[in-house]
Amino acid sequence: MSVRLITADDWRPSSMTERRLLELEEEGLLCPRTSSSRPEWIAPAADHREPRPPKGYVVSFAKFHRHGIGSPPSRFVRVLCHHYGVELQHFSPNTITAAMCEGYLGMMPHWDLWLHFYRGELFNAPSRTTGVRKPVQAGCLNLVLKTGMSEKPREYIPVGLTSNHARWDSQWFYLQNDDDLLPAYTGRLISERPDHWRYGVVQTHQSRLNPILDALKKLHEEGLTAALVLSAIHHRRILPMMSRPLRMDEMGPEISS
Repeated sequence: MSVRLITADDWRPSSMTERRLLELEEEGLLCPRTSSSRPEWIAPAADHREPRPPKGYVVSFAKFHRHGIGSPPSRFVRVLCHHYGVELQHFSPNTITAAMCEGYLGMMPHWDLWLHFYRGELFNAPSRTTGVRKPVQAGCLNLVLKTGMSEKPREYIPVGLTSNHARWDSQWFYLQNDDDLLPAYTGRLISERPDHWRYGVVQTHQSRLNPILDALKKLHEEGLTAALVLSAIHHRRILPMMSRPLRMDEMGPEISS
């Protein structure tokens, strides 16, 4: 059945005050502000009913940082933005959780491994009318595990991504765009899924993944779950993405070029 799109809802007013952002800073989830002229983060002004970030800033969300996005965001997150052609606000909280995929192996992020497991899907919000949906201002890109023979990849550890993200899209604030490496905020809506969101690994690279997939399969068989991984990250038993170096030349020719 064809789906008709209608006008997107307005942004929710931000609930992020300076006090709440200082709490994130105290938890180590945001960088401390070191400059009064160019702080690492800014609480939206009371009259900003929708995002109006200053030049050199993007829109981020408290949920992203609680799910491990890092401050400043890692190069892997920046690569995801540029590969999928999205801005930071287009990610969903579960997408940020998915981006932790290689942390439990103690290795640097691996681009071909990412493409092996994930594809991008577009989320448009339902309306009260059947067959009618509307674009969303934030969270339109969902990254989901690919399936084979109607099953998730056997090598991947069980992931129970939560759907309890009530009003996460009202927790927005302005994050410094470190060296302008993230796509600038434009507020554009994405209403159609680009074909490349479903691209997989270049066939000639597939065999390179075999040692990693064997290690993943063993961890899966021994009972490791994503919940245990995230618990280890939160207790600093493994490094979060913000602390992991990333060599771009190990991410495949389509990225390193």
